[in-house]
Amino acid sequence: MPAAAAAVPPSIAFTSLLYKCKAIQQFKQTHTQLIIRGQNHPPKSFRPIISFSSLNPHGDINYALLLLFQSSTPPQIFLFNTVIRGLSRLSRPHYLSTSLHLFYRLIDLNVAPNNFTFTFLFQGCASCAHFDLGTQLHGMVVKNSFAYDVFVKNSLIQFYSVCGRVRDARWVFDESDDLDVVSWNSMINGYVRNGEILEGLKLFDKMPQRNDVSWNSILGGLVRFGSVDDACRMFNEMPKRSLVSWVVLISGFAQNGRSKEALALFREMQSLDLEPNSAILVSLLSACAQLGALDYGNWVYSYIQKKCIKLDSILCAALIDMYAKCGSIVLAMQVFHSYGDKDVSAYTSAIFGLAMNGHSIEAFQLFENMKSKGIAPDSISYIAVLSACSHLGWVEKGFYYFHSMFDVHGIKPELDHYACMVDLLGRAGLLEEAENFIASMPMKPDNVIWGTLLGACRVHRNAEMGQRIGNMLVESDQNHDGRYILLSNIYAETMKGEYAEEVRKTMRKRKIKRAPGCSLIELDGVVHEFLAGDRSHEKTREIYQFWEEIVKKIKNYGYNAETRSVTFDIEEEEKETVIGYHSEKLALAFGLICTKPGSVIRIVKNIRICSDCHSAMKLVSKVFKRKISIRDRKHYHHFEDGSCSCLDYW
Repeated sequence: MPAAAAAVPPSIAFTSLLYKCKAIQQFKQTHTQLIIRGQNHPPKSFRPIISFSSLNPHGDINYALLLLFQSSTPPQIFLFNTVIRGLSRLSRPHYLSTSLHLFYRLIDLNVAPNNFTFTFLFQGCASCAHFDLGTQLHGMVVKNSFAYDVFVKNSLIQFYSVCGRVRDARWVFDESDDLDVVSWNSMINGYVRNGEILEGLKLFDKMPQRNDVSWNSILGGLVRFGSVDDACRMFNEMPKRSLVSWVVLISGFAQNGRSKEALALFREMQSLDLEPNSAILVSLLSACAQLGALDYGNWVYSYIQKKCIKLDSILCAALIDMYAKCGSIVLAMQVFHSYGDKDVSAYTSAIFGLAMNGHSIEAFQLFENMKSKGIAPDSISYIAVLSACSHLGWVEKGFYYFHSMFDVHGIKPELDHYACMVDLLGRAGLLEEAENFIASMPMKPDNVIWGTLLGACRVHRNAEMGQRIGNMLVESDQNHDGRYILLSNIYAETMKGEYAEEVRKTMRKRKIKRAPGCSLIELDGVVHEFLAGDRSHEKTREIYQFWEEIVKKIKNYGYNAETRSVTFDIEEEEKETVIGYHSEKLALAFGLICTKPGSVIRIVKNIRICSDCHSAMKLVSKVFKRKISIRDRKHYHHFEDGSCSCLDYW
């Protein structure tokens, strides 16, 4: 046989096959054949299979460990480091212990750990926030002369930052003469992570060289701490914007309630022919949900379908949430049912949506259906189902779910769950029970919980309790305008106008500005905004004239303006004028003027709808034969033919 045609050694052939494998099953099958045929395992053959098993999201870390421990070939530092690296990504204490076991196994085999060994071990300590182990390893690093290695230093900076020891991280940073851009980025990110954004900015200004990560770290830090205007200025100064930069600022606008700006920035991004990723689409859907911009939300969903973007669990949950918050629960549930691989986030979004839109019974059924499919509810799922109980007034069922959280699923109730229970009791008029429930809490109640009870006191006209809790809150939560307004209204409704005025004087003295009632309505993809008594809209004259006509018509059906909460010492007719131009009424008049007969009018309001507006909306839906959907701070009110989906329980 000619030399050129000589047979390739079997072990080499199998090694080549291993390098071609793309899935863990292929690796296992090839490796099995190698064992069955009794062929040697050259050290090279382990590299592809251990790398894939350890580092690929579809790998099998336990298989990598099995190969490493049962191998008869001489130990290789590369293979040990690869497995330690894979374990460090799993962020579980059990795997960190396994990493440490591998480290000591290396030493037992007389294989010297190198800089990458310590780098990956520090990453594992950071992912589990294991401070004590990390400091012990730091001592070993110093003894083994790796303290000045740049990779080790960078991982140490990250480790100390994650553990909240930013001063220790800075000490490591300052002790090094060999800093690269990763070192600077790690330290900046450490400051940002620990809330020291000003220190991060100072260090950013000193950087000898910056890359995309540098800019995006600071951008993300500014957004995280609410400095969106500063983030916007920095975004405009960036020499080059990566996709991450757009993600950070668009999501920053959406997370800080500046949804119009989020949509505007996305339009700018589109004009540059940049393709959005899933994270941007989730932020856009969140912005649409906040604005109640159903048309724009529909466009985003069409874009996802047109571009064949994979609908993962996060995007699916965002779509369900958007449709539910835009008042289209039918479309929300269509998305839910069309998504095959449902997880707890998809179920939770659907349960929230059903409850918000007046379908609490269906929300309970879906919660039970989720459990029957073996999907365990999480902490947020329980907030959703408790919210459904609150919307329907099912106190006993609420307590059943509240207790089953820990008894059945081992979830310890948090402040948000207690707030749901106080809301449930408060809506049901069980105010004393609610106050006793707060007194029995194992942790200190926050101002949100007391504020929830204060709101219930106003609804159920318990002036004594309301005044007591209200006076406590205006001292403990001095910057929250809603506490003053509620207390003032409670005084006004009990004919104590002088006390109501005192509360408002205190508010003015402390320079607390009242957040104005604001309503949004989308028309042909454009969101129109109205404030109470607003006269800035281009159709102001038509809107006000048409609302006067509406009032005349609904008065024939029994409408009487509810003026008991107006505190000013003025005539009753003037009081009617004060409440007559609330923002949702102006938005409704605009909607009736500009939309086709028979179409649904959708309005989003930033605060709770008042009883006068609620009564007016029911009558308008009857007289004008229009469906009106109004989302206030907690509820969706679907008005049709003179009734509301909340059954006047809100």
